[in-house]
Amino acid sequence: MNVLCLDHVCHRQTGSFDFFVGILRSAGMNVDVFYYDRHYCVKPSREKVDWADMIVYLEFLPSRFRLLFPGKRIVYLPMYDNEWGSKWQWRRIAWSGMGVVSFSKQVSAHARKLNVRNILEVQYFLDPSRFPQERGETKRVFLWERGDIDRHAAEILFPPSDGYVFDIKYRNEFLDRDAYLNRIAKCEIMVAPRRKEGIGMVFLEAMAMGKCVAAHDDATMNEYIKDGETGILFCAEHPKPVSYAAVSSVQGNICKCASGLWASWQGDIPRIVAFVSGQQPCHPTIWGRLRMLLAFPLFVVEGFCQRFIN
Repeated sequence: MNVLCLDHVCHRQTGSFDFFVGILRSAGMNVDVFYYDRHYCVKPSREKVDWADMIVYLEFLPSRFRLLFPGKRIVYLPMYDNEWGSKWQWRRIAWSGMGVVSFSKQVSAHARKLNVRNILEVQYFLDPSRFPQERGETKRVFLWERGDIDRHAAEILFPPSDGYVFDIKYRNEFLDRDAYLNRIAKCEIMVAPRRKEGIGMVFLEAMAMGKCVAAHDDATMNEYIKDGETGILFCAEHPKPVSYAAVSSVQGNICKCASGLWASWQGDIPRIVAFVSGQQPCHPTIWGRLRMLLAFPLFVVEGFCQRFIN
Protein backbone atom coordinates (compact mmCIF):
# COMPACT_ATOMS: atom_id res chain seq x y z
CA MET A 1 0.00 0.00 0.00
CA ASN A 2 1.27 3.48 -0.91
CA VAL A 3 0.64 6.02 1.85
CA LEU A 4 1.01 9.79 1.53
CA CYS A 5 1.29 11.56 4.90
CA LEU A 6 0.51 15.27 4.97
CA ASP A 7 2.42 16.97 7.79
CA HIS A 8 3.26 20.53 8.82
CA VAL A 9 6.92 21.46 8.41
CA CYS A 10 7.21 22.27 12.14
CA HIS A 11 7.08 18.52 12.82
CA ARG A 12 10.05 17.83 10.54
CA GLN A 13 12.39 19.17 13.24
CA THR A 14 10.50 17.89 16.28
CA GLY A 15 9.83 14.47 14.77
CA SER A 16 6.45 14.41 16.52
CA PHE A 17 4.90 11.92 14.09
CA ASP A 18 7.98 9.88 13.24
CA PHE A 19 6.66 7.07 15.43
CA PHE A 20 3.45 6.81 13.40
CA VAL A 21 5.26 6.86 10.07
CA GLY A 22 7.57 4.18 11.47
CA ILE A 23 4.58 1.98 12.36
CA LEU A 24 3.26 2.16 8.81
CA ARG A 25 6.67 1.41 7.30
CA SER A 26 7.24 -1.50 9.68
CA ALA A 27 3.94 -2.94 8.45
CA GLY A 28 5.35 -2.99 4.90
CA MET A 29 3.64 0.15 3.61
CA ASN A 30 5.40 2.53 1.23
CA VAL A 31 5.24 5.91 2.97
CA ASP A 32 6.03 9.34 1.58
CA VAL A 33 5.72 12.46 3.75
CA PHE A 34 4.70 15.75 2.17
CA TYR A 35 5.57 18.77 4.34
CA TYR A 36 3.73 22.06 3.97
CA ASP A 37 4.37 25.39 5.69
CA ARG A 38 0.93 27.01 5.89
CA HIS A 39 -1.80 25.61 8.10
CA TYR A 40 -4.83 24.37 6.19
CA CYS A 41 -3.14 25.10 2.87
CA VAL A 42 -1.96 21.68 1.71
CA LYS A 43 -1.24 21.29 -1.98
CA PRO A 44 0.56 18.04 -2.82
CA SER A 45 1.22 17.50 -6.51
CA ARG A 46 -1.26 15.57 -8.61
CA GLU A 47 1.42 12.91 -9.12
CA LYS A 48 1.77 12.34 -5.37
CA VAL A 49 -1.98 12.08 -4.90
CA ASP A 50 -2.36 9.68 -7.83
CA TRP A 51 0.48 7.53 -6.44
CA ALA A 52 -1.15 7.17 -3.03
CA ASP A 53 -3.68 4.50 -2.10
CA MET A 54 -4.14 6.18 1.28
CA ILE A 55 -3.68 9.72 2.57
CA VAL A 56 -2.98 10.41 6.25
CA TYR A 57 -3.61 13.85 7.73
CA LEU A 58 -1.23 14.44 10.62
CA GLU A 59 -2.93 16.91 13.01
CA PHE A 60 -4.32 19.32 10.39
CA LEU A 61 -6.91 18.83 7.67
CA PRO A 62 -5.87 19.88 4.14
CA SER A 63 -7.92 23.09 4.24
CA ARG A 64 -10.82 24.69 6.08
CA PHE A 65 -13.11 23.80 3.20
CA ARG A 66 -11.69 20.62 1.71
CA LEU A 67 -11.88 17.47 3.83
CA LEU A 68 -10.85 14.66 1.52
CA PHE A 69 -9.53 13.43 -1.76
CA PRO A 70 -12.47 11.45 -3.22
CA GLY A 71 -11.72 7.82 -3.92
CA LYS A 72 -8.75 7.68 -1.55
CA ARG A 73 -8.56 5.95 1.78
CA ILE A 74 -8.27 8.70 4.38
CA VAL A 75 -7.02 8.58 7.97
CA TYR A 76 -6.96 11.64 10.23
CA LEU A 77 -4.89 12.04 13.42
CA PRO A 78 -6.50 14.92 15.37
CA MET A 79 -4.73 16.53 18.32
CA TYR A 80 -6.43 17.81 21.47
CA ASP A 81 -4.61 21.15 21.35
CA ASN A 82 -5.82 21.97 17.83
CA GLU A 83 -9.49 22.93 17.42
CA TRP A 84 -10.63 19.60 18.81
CA GLY A 85 -13.76 21.23 20.31
CA SER A 86 -15.40 22.16 17.01
CA LYS A 87 -18.84 20.66 16.51
CA TRP A 88 -19.63 21.31 12.88
CA GLN A 89 -16.19 20.25 11.65
CA TRP A 90 -16.58 16.93 13.43
CA ARG A 91 -20.01 16.46 11.90
CA ARG A 92 -18.44 17.03 8.47
CA ILE A 93 -15.73 14.47 9.31
CA ALA A 94 -18.42 11.97 10.31
CA TRP A 95 -20.23 12.45 6.99
CA SER A 96 -16.97 12.08 5.04
CA GLY A 97 -16.40 8.50 6.20
CA MET A 98 -12.66 9.01 6.89
CA GLY A 99 -10.96 6.98 9.61
CA VAL A 100 -9.83 8.72 12.79
CA VAL A 101 -6.97 7.59 15.03
CA SER A 102 -7.35 9.44 18.33
CA PHE A 103 -4.62 9.78 20.96
CA SER A 104 -6.91 11.45 23.50
CA LYS A 105 -9.94 10.06 25.33
CA GLN A 106 -11.46 13.54 25.41
CA VAL A 107 -11.13 13.92 21.65
CA SER A 108 -12.62 10.44 21.13
CA ALA A 109 -15.61 11.15 23.37
CA HIS A 110 -16.29 14.47 21.63
CA ALA A 111 -16.01 12.92 18.15
CA ARG A 112 -18.33 10.01 19.02
CA LYS A 113 -20.87 12.44 20.48
CA LEU A 114 -20.96 14.07 17.03
CA ASN A 115 -21.55 10.73 15.28
CA VAL A 116 -17.98 9.83 14.26
CA ARG A 117 -18.04 6.04 14.24
CA ASN A 118 -14.95 5.15 12.20
CA ILE A 119 -12.57 5.88 15.09
CA LEU A 120 -9.76 4.08 16.89
CA GLU A 121 -8.63 5.26 20.33
CA VAL A 122 -5.05 4.53 21.41
CA GLN A 123 -2.61 5.90 23.98
CA TYR A 124 0.98 6.55 22.96
CA PHE A 125 3.94 6.03 25.25
CA LEU A 126 7.73 5.83 25.05
CA ASP A 127 10.11 2.98 25.75
CA PRO A 128 11.62 3.67 29.21
CA SER A 129 14.73 1.63 28.33
CA ARG A 130 15.71 4.33 25.78
CA PHE A 131 15.97 7.03 28.44
CA PRO A 132 18.29 7.64 31.40
CA GLN A 133 16.88 6.07 34.57
CA GLU A 134 19.19 7.66 37.14
CA ARG A 135 17.85 9.29 40.27
CA GLY A 136 18.15 13.04 40.41
CA GLU A 137 18.22 15.48 43.28
CA THR A 138 15.10 14.95 45.38
CA LYS A 139 13.93 18.57 45.37
CA ARG A 140 15.32 19.68 42.03
CA VAL A 141 12.56 20.83 39.62
CA PHE A 142 12.83 21.10 35.83
CA LEU A 143 10.71 23.62 33.93
CA TRP A 144 10.83 24.39 30.22
CA GLU A 145 9.30 27.82 29.76
CA ARG A 146 7.82 27.11 26.33
CA GLY A 147 4.13 27.20 27.09
CA ASP A 148 1.55 28.54 29.52
CA ILE A 149 3.11 27.51 32.83
CA ASP A 150 5.74 29.99 33.99
CA ARG A 151 8.22 30.07 36.84
CA HIS A 152 5.85 32.00 39.10
CA ALA A 153 3.27 29.20 38.99
CA ALA A 154 5.97 26.53 39.38
CA GLU A 155 7.37 28.23 42.49
CA ILE A 156 3.91 28.27 44.06
CA LEU A 157 3.71 24.52 43.52
CA PHE A 158 7.22 23.89 44.79
CA PRO A 159 8.27 26.84 47.00
CA PRO A 160 12.00 27.60 47.13
CA SER A 161 11.46 28.31 50.83
CA ASP A 162 10.77 24.57 51.22
CA GLY A 163 14.13 23.72 49.72
CA TYR A 164 13.15 23.28 46.07
CA VAL A 165 15.73 24.28 43.44
CA PHE A 166 14.75 25.10 39.85
CA ASP A 167 16.45 24.25 36.58
CA ILE A 168 14.81 26.49 33.97
CA LYS A 169 15.11 25.92 30.23
CA TYR A 170 14.20 29.24 28.68
CA ARG A 171 12.23 29.73 25.46
CA ASN A 172 15.19 30.77 23.32
CA GLU A 173 17.69 28.39 24.87
CA PHE A 174 18.89 25.66 22.52
CA LEU A 175 20.00 22.26 23.82
CA ASP A 176 20.87 19.17 21.85
CA ARG A 177 18.84 16.13 22.85
CA ASP A 178 21.47 14.46 25.05
CA ALA A 179 22.11 17.67 27.00
CA TYR A 180 18.36 18.18 27.43
CA LEU A 181 17.78 14.66 28.76
CA ASN A 182 20.79 14.91 31.06
CA ARG A 183 19.36 18.04 32.64
CA ILE A 184 16.04 16.32 33.28
CA ALA A 185 17.88 13.29 34.67
CA LYS A 186 19.42 15.46 37.39
CA CYS A 187 15.93 16.46 38.59
CA GLU A 188 13.27 14.36 40.28
CA ILE A 189 10.37 16.66 39.42
CA MET A 190 9.19 18.19 36.14
CA VAL A 191 6.50 20.83 35.67
CA ALA A 192 4.73 20.20 32.36
CA PRO A 193 4.99 23.42 30.33
CA ARG A 194 1.57 23.60 28.66
CA ARG A 195 -2.09 23.63 29.70
CA LYS A 196 -3.11 21.18 26.98
CA GLU A 197 -1.25 18.79 24.71
CA GLY A 198 -1.83 16.95 21.47
CA ILE A 199 0.08 13.96 22.78
CA GLY A 200 2.65 15.61 25.06
CA MET A 201 6.14 14.35 24.30
CA VAL A 202 7.80 16.61 26.89
CA PHE A 203 5.98 15.26 29.91
CA LEU A 204 5.86 11.70 28.53
CA GLU A 205 9.66 11.67 28.26
CA ALA A 206 9.88 12.74 31.90
CA MET A 207 7.46 9.99 32.94
CA ALA A 208 9.48 7.45 30.96
CA MET A 209 12.54 8.60 32.91
CA GLY A 210 10.76 7.93 36.20
CA LYS A 211 10.24 11.57 37.15
CA CYS A 212 7.33 13.05 39.09
CA VAL A 213 5.41 15.20 36.60
CA ALA A 214 3.23 18.06 37.83
CA ALA A 215 0.75 19.12 35.14
CA HIS A 216 -2.31 21.26 34.64
CA ASP A 217 -5.49 19.18 35.01
CA ASP A 218 -6.44 18.87 31.34
CA ALA A 219 -5.84 16.51 28.44
CA THR A 220 -3.74 14.78 27.59
CA MET A 221 -1.85 15.06 30.89
CA ASN A 222 -4.80 13.98 33.04
CA GLU A 223 -5.31 10.94 30.80
CA TYR A 224 -1.91 9.60 31.86
CA ILE A 225 -1.62 10.99 35.38
CA LYS A 226 -3.61 9.91 38.41
CA ASP A 227 -3.21 12.69 40.94
CA GLY A 228 -0.98 11.77 43.86
CA GLU A 229 -0.22 8.32 42.46
CA THR A 230 1.42 8.60 39.04
CA GLY A 231 1.90 12.38 38.97
CA ILE A 232 0.54 15.65 40.29
CA LEU A 233 -2.43 17.49 38.76
CA PHE A 234 -3.07 21.14 39.56
CA CYS A 235 -5.16 24.08 38.38
CA ALA A 236 -3.01 26.57 36.46
CA GLU A 237 -5.32 29.45 37.38
CA HIS A 238 -5.01 28.72 41.10
CA PRO A 239 -1.87 26.66 41.80
CA LYS A 240 -1.33 25.51 45.38
CA PRO A 241 1.76 24.07 47.10
CA VAL A 242 2.27 20.34 46.57
CA SER A 243 2.96 18.24 49.62
CA TYR A 244 6.26 16.39 49.68
CA ALA A 245 4.36 13.25 50.70
CA ALA A 246 2.50 13.36 47.36
CA VAL A 247 5.78 13.74 45.45
CA SER A 248 7.30 10.80 47.36
CA SER A 249 4.26 8.64 46.59
CA VAL A 250 4.58 9.37 42.88
CA GLN A 251 8.31 8.64 42.89
CA GLY A 252 7.53 5.21 44.34
CA ASN A 253 4.96 4.39 41.66
CA ILE A 254 6.05 6.03 38.44
CA CYS A 255 8.51 3.42 37.13
CA LYS A 256 5.90 0.67 37.37
CA CYS A 257 3.33 2.98 35.77
CA ALA A 258 5.69 3.81 32.88
CA SER A 259 6.34 0.12 32.21
CA GLY A 260 2.59 -0.53 32.11
CA LEU A 261 1.94 2.36 29.74
CA TRP A 262 4.70 1.14 27.42
CA ALA A 263 3.29 -2.41 27.41
CA SER A 264 -0.20 -1.07 26.66
CA TRP A 265 1.13 0.98 23.75
CA GLN A 266 2.82 -2.10 22.30
CA GLY A 267 -0.59 -3.73 22.25
CA ASP A 268 -2.06 -0.71 20.45
CA ILE A 269 0.39 -0.87 17.53
CA PRO A 270 -1.17 -3.97 15.86
CA ARG A 271 -4.59 -2.34 16.33
CA ILE A 272 -3.39 0.73 14.43
CA VAL A 273 -2.03 -1.37 11.56
CA ALA A 274 -5.28 -3.34 11.31
CA PHE A 275 -7.40 -0.18 11.46
CA VAL A 276 -5.39 1.64 8.81
CA SER A 277 -5.20 -1.41 6.54
CA GLY A 278 -8.95 -1.94 6.82
CA GLN A 279 -10.00 1.53 5.62
CA GLN A 280 -12.14 1.73 2.54
CA PRO A 281 -11.94 4.50 -0.11
CA CYS A 282 -14.01 7.56 0.78
CA HIS A 283 -16.99 7.90 -1.55
CA PRO A 284 -19.48 10.13 0.28
CA THR A 285 -23.00 9.97 -1.04
CA ILE A 286 -24.49 13.00 -2.82
CA TRP A 287 -26.47 13.71 0.34
CA GLY A 288 -23.29 13.39 2.43
CA ARG A 289 -21.42 15.85 0.18
CA LEU A 290 -24.34 18.25 0.28
CA ARG A 291 -24.42 18.13 4.08
CA MET A 292 -20.66 18.80 4.25
CA LEU A 293 -21.11 21.75 1.91
CA LEU A 294 -24.07 23.23 3.81
CA ALA A 295 -22.31 22.76 7.16
CA PHE A 296 -19.20 24.69 6.09
CA PRO A 297 -20.62 28.18 6.78
CA LEU A 298 -21.75 26.99 10.21
CA PHE A 299 -18.23 25.71 10.91
CA VAL A 300 -16.75 29.08 9.88
CA VAL A 301 -19.18 31.04 12.08
CA GLU A 302 -18.47 28.66 14.96
CA GLY A 303 -14.74 29.30 14.56
CA PHE A 304 -15.16 33.09 14.60
CA CYS A 305 -17.32 32.84 17.73
CA GLN A 306 -14.78 30.70 19.52
CA ARG A 307 -11.96 33.11 18.67
CA PHE A 308 -14.06 36.08 19.83
CA ILE A 309 -14.88 34.38 23.15
CA ASN A 310 -11.26 33.38 23.71
